[in-house]
Amino acid sequence: MSVRRGVLMLLWLALSLLLPAGVLTDVTCPAAPLNALNFTDIPQQPAGRVTSDAGALAPLYGFVKSFLGCVQPNPFPEELLRNLLNNEGVDVIKVARYEAGYIVCALLGLLFLFLMPLVGAIFACCRCCGRCGGRAKKDREAPRCQRNAVITFLAMTTIVILAGMVLAFTANEKVTKAVDPSLRSLDSTLENLKDFTNSLPQKINIVVDQYSIPKTKIKGELDGIGRLIGDEIASQLNSSVTAALDAVSVNVEDIKSVMDSLQSIRDKRQTLQSRQPVLVTNLNERKSRLQQTLTSPACSNCQPLSLSADKLQIEADYSKISSVDSELNNMRDIAAYDLQGQIEKGKETFKNVPQMVINETSSAVQSIKAALDGIQPELDRLPFPSLSSATATITTIQLELRKQGQEVQRYDYIRWNVSIVLCCMILLIVLLNFLGLAFGIGGVWSRQDPGKPNCPSSSGANLLMASVGFSFLFSWLLILLVFVIFFVGGNVETIFCRNWKNQELFKFVDTPGNLPSNLDITNAFGIKFNTSAVYNGCKAGQSLYTVLNLDQQFNLQKFLDVSKLSAEFTVKLGLLSVDLSGVQLLSDEGRKKVQEFRDVNKINNSFNSTELNKSPVQTDLLVFAAQLEKKASEQVDPLVKNNLTDEAQKLRDLQRDVVDLQISDVAELNASLNALSFTRKDLQGHADKTLSSLDTVKSKLKTDPLAITTKLSLCFLNKALASLQQYLDWVLKMVVELLSCQSLIVSLDNVYTISCENVLNPWNAFWLSLGWCTLFLIPSIIFAVKTAKHFRAVRSSFKSIDLVSLDTRAMFGQLPRAKLYQ
Repeated sequence: MSVRRGVLMLLWLALSLLLPAGVLTDVTCPAAPLNALNFTDIPQQPAGRVTSDAGALAPLYGFVKSFLGCVQPNPFPEELLRNLLNNEGVDVIKVARYEAGYIVCALLGLLFLFLMPLVGAIFACCRCCGRCGGRAKKDREAPRCQRNAVITFLAMTTIVILAGMVLAFTANEKVTKAVDPSLRSLDSTLENLKDFTNSLPQKINIVVDQYSIPKTKIKGELDGIGRLIGDEIASQLNSSVTAALDAVSVNVEDIKSVMDSLQSIRDKRQTLQSRQPVLVTNLNERKSRLQQTLTSPACSNCQPLSLSADKLQIEADYSKISSVDSELNNMRDIAAYDLQGQIEKGKETFKNVPQMVINETSSAVQSIKAALDGIQPELDRLPFPSLSSATATITTIQLELRKQGQEVQRYDYIRWNVSIVLCCMILLIVLLNFLGLAFGIGGVWSRQDPGKPNCPSSSGANLLMASVGFSFLFSWLLILLVFVIFFVGGNVETIFCRNWKNQELFKFVDTPGNLPSNLDITNAFGIKFNTSAVYNGCKAGQSLYTVLNLDQQFNLQKFLDVSKLSAEFTVKLGLLSVDLSGVQLLSDEGRKKVQEFRDVNKINNSFNSTELNKSPVQTDLLVFAAQLEKKASEQVDPLVKNNLTDEAQKLRDLQRDVVDLQISDVAELNASLNALSFTRKDLQGHADKTLSSLDTVKSKLKTDPLAITTKLSLCFLNKALASLQQYLDWVLKMVVELLSCQSLIVSLDNVYTISCENVLNPWNAFWLSLGWCTLFLIPSIIFAVKTAKHFRAVRSSFKSIDLVSLDTRAMFGQLPRAKLYQ
């Protein structure tokens, strides 16, 4: 992010150097919010966690582990295992010292193994001699109490053996039921791990392919950047262009006004000059006729009027009015250029500025898009460690597991059958004990004479003796099986499971030199890592990218740096420029016409004003006509009278037909001159303003488009980099999530649960229960022999009963049988 800020600062610096001071300070980036891009997250298939089903046997499992802790309190045998795995030879003394607890148990087992058959043989000889389970010596109260005690102890011992046998049956069944699901679970766990390693590259490709989302968004904005720049240029220049075109419009109005005034002046001048000869002729004629009449002797007192008649001549000489034909022709030439049409053309040109910008930026936009497409190959080269060796290792382990799984199931089937047979032996002993007790107690309570043999009690004694015989017969097999499965299960628990749980096993794996190269799991992944750190990190929710220190293999954040990936894109965007210096609101010819119009200020109206201020005639014709009529009324001579009256009327007609029209035209001419004078006052200022506005627009068309393009390009770059950064942040997030080691930690925990809790716990519970039953066979034998002795007839009582029987037989033997029955 710091690099990106550096790029933006450089662009701002370049912008500040390119732009003149105070230019475009109001250009702002579009206020459209940066919408979050919607990327499709790749769901992670959660690994199925195998649960432990201890149930009611949990206390028994705890007792087994406590017992094994007493038998094997030694720490993890790191040196012994290292020598064993590396074929460096094993120190027997160290092994014996480490396995001291198991050796002691083995010695006790051997002692039991040899003593029980020996004691059984001695017992058999003793039994053949009528001892060991024979009759009690005499029937008295003490043996009865002893009999009740041994019966109670035997029953309790049998119940304890029965409980152990039930637990052994249950544990044995749990082992068998756990083997097949455990093998399937292990296979499924390995399959999940293999799927994880196989699918990871494809998932990474899916993540990389979603670069199309920001690319499409940026390209869409690129397609509109020409319109955006064009609209902004039009918006920024609109006031200046409008002012310039309005100024030209004012000039057009000025031209029209000046031309109208000049046309009016020209027309009125021609009219005045065309009437002036008529007026002069009429005045001369009237003057001549009046002089004849007024100077005739017949006209009395007419001399004063004769002087007035001499003034019948023009006062204003309209032929002296200057011609405006040259100025009018110049104005016609200016007006003929059609500046109004040029204004409309300028407006249309300015209206087309956005499209012109789009056309100018199209090639640059395509180049920028090509640079944007060039980021995709960079992302495709996302560095990622190969997991093919890990996949191959998992496949090898999986195939070996499937191969050995069948053997495991076969061996477990044999083990289950052997265990069932031995459990059935114990069940037989328990059954014989219960039957012996049942028959014996029933016989004892039903017999009347303790010295007389009783079938139920004798049968009970014989059943108990059978129980004792089977106990001696099978105890060595039981202790042998117990020790074998105890030695295997105990060592697996103390060496593997206990040290897995306290992570001593991981420390052993992490220590260099402990494992041979073919067993070093880091070789399978091609990455050196610490197993303990990986396990604890995964337990804490970290990803493989963190716990495996993959940033040392490849720096993902550095690779996904936006400035690095978008360098060419940024350079291409910097080439985006717009040149509107050739755009003209008014052509050079139009500008020339405005300049010519500016110079139309040399119309000489000072003379015109002097002549136009004069009266057309030196005397007032109406007043003079009235004087003639008055003078005519005073005359006596009718001819004089008629001549004066006729001349007075003709003077009135001349006033009406010529002089009044001249006066009217002079007034209109003066009005036109005044209008022209008023227009001329602002004419130069308007023209100067027009030229200045046109120069301003021309200057802005050279500088503003570049500045606007630079600034809006920077705005676009900021948004584009933000979109790219959003994508790259998502890529980093997804890579970390895809490298989540929850599946790995669940798989490892599943291995522990399957092997140590679901299989090994019932395995150990089985040998403990079976050993429990085997050990309790000793008190069972003792109490069974004692109890059987009390179930038989009492020895002293047996003799008296025998003599009575003989006497009775002798007595009944002397009597005839028939009489006897009668």
